[in-house]
Amino acid sequence: MINTVPVTPNRVLSCLEPLWKLRLPAFLHGAPGIGKSSLIREFAESKGLDLKIVLLSQIEAADLRGLPALDHKTQTTVWYRPEFLPTEGQGILFLDELTGAEPRLQVAAYQLILDRRIGEYRLPDGWWVVGAGNAPDDGAVAYDMGSALADRLVHFKVVPEPKEWIRWGQNNGISPEVLTFIQVKPDFLESNQMQQAAGQLIGPTPRSWERVSRVIAQEKSRDAREFLVAGIVGEAAAAEFFHVVEELKDLPPMDQLFDTVDDEKKLTRMLPLTLSGLYGLTYSLAGYCSELGDFQKAIRILEAMSRVDDELPRAEVQALAMELLLEKAGRLGLLFQLGDTPEYGAYRKKAKEIVEL
Repeated sequence: MINTVPVTPNRVLSCLEPLWKLRLPAFLHGAPGIGKSSLIREFAESKGLDLKIVLLSQIEAADLRGLPALDHKTQTTVWYRPEFLPTEGQGILFLDELTGAEPRLQVAAYQLILDRRIGEYRLPDGWWVVGAGNAPDDGAVAYDMGSALADRLVHFKVVPEPKEWIRWGQNNGISPEVLTFIQVKPDFLESNQMQQAAGQLIGPTPRSWERVSRVIAQEKSRDAREFLVAGIVGEAAAAEFFHVVEELKDLPPMDQLFDTVDDEKKLTRMLPLTLSGLYGLTYSLAGYCSELGDFQKAIRILEAMSRVDDELPRAEVQALAMELLLEKAGRLGLLFQLGDTPEYGAYRKKAKEIVEL
């Protein structure tokens, strides 16, 4: 049992900074596919650090120690350093799948983690050791971590968080269909525990939804999509996903929608009438906008969406949409210009009136 507080990927990133400065070895626990390796890669890139990834489940203990060779002159055995162990610079030595390594290899890693050395080899001062792996109850190949190794690490139990992942997906090209599905069905972002309880081989993870996004962008045939997505996230998750996608099929093309902003009646008729459709529109709007004029029209579309009187939480969806639009405008360097537009001014005025009521 990993008896520490569960932490989301973004919070892990904020915790890595002091450990890097102190060179205290860290370990990321978590189910397969939740982005542990991506976290370390992102941190390394943000600091301009080299990153060497060692998949311990794929090597032998001798591979970590190095190969012996005879020095005939001194009549002694010397060890050839493995090429993945650094000799200079600054970086992160990432020992991935550490719990998937056989116990003898874990023991061989002790000295590297504790003393920053193996035999005569010494890890340069500018390098930091980080490990990651799965627990035996995650369904992956894993061995229990011994207390001697566990005592040498700072442990994080990484758990995915839907809103955090959606924000990541918005910035990394994840399709509106997938983002909308996780928005309305957040429990399907990762279901490792349910998958294990049901004895199922395939289940959804953040990594698998990224693959789904790439597949549906490439393949447009509904029949082929169903087989492909079911093969990635499992039959149950795929069925739920396509139920949401079915509600998105009536979304108008964004260029046509943007061309109708001056025709209020036509614009209103083109807007979706389901919750999945509204969220789909939200992510599609943010994905489409690239110029100041696009953002102005998007705000007018949101204003038209809020005028429809039904039981859907339109104000909540509108708030999310504005948050995404402002975030993207900031990334494009358009935030201050957008703040000076009459469309944004009208939105702020209406929002203030609602708060005062």
